[in-house]
Amino acid sequence: MQPLVRDGILKGLRGPRGGYALARDCRHVTVSDVLRAVGTVDSLEERPASDLVLNVVLPALAAAEHEFERTLNRIKLEDMVRQAKKLNGAGSGTET
Repeated sequence: MQPLVRDGILKGLRGPRGGYALARDCRHVTVSDVLRAVGTVDSLEERPASDLVLNVVLPALAAAEHEFERTLNRIKLEDMVRQAKKLNGAGSGTET
């Protein structure tokens, strides 16, 4: 949790009912902000996972990975070749 406090995403609350609360409006905090604060995905796998990582961060990453895969599945190699030809001046390279 401390990396999230350091990056201004959470704030610590003292006292008998203390804990953590969002330091900013949740509309202004992205998953990228959270990942940057806690480190890379590799570093998440290298250290013991907190409840926040297990229950919030990793499911969000899994959903993002699923959407990324769905997007990649819609892109055909033919589309990429066509786009490359547009960028290179219509067929100035070798055919593949």
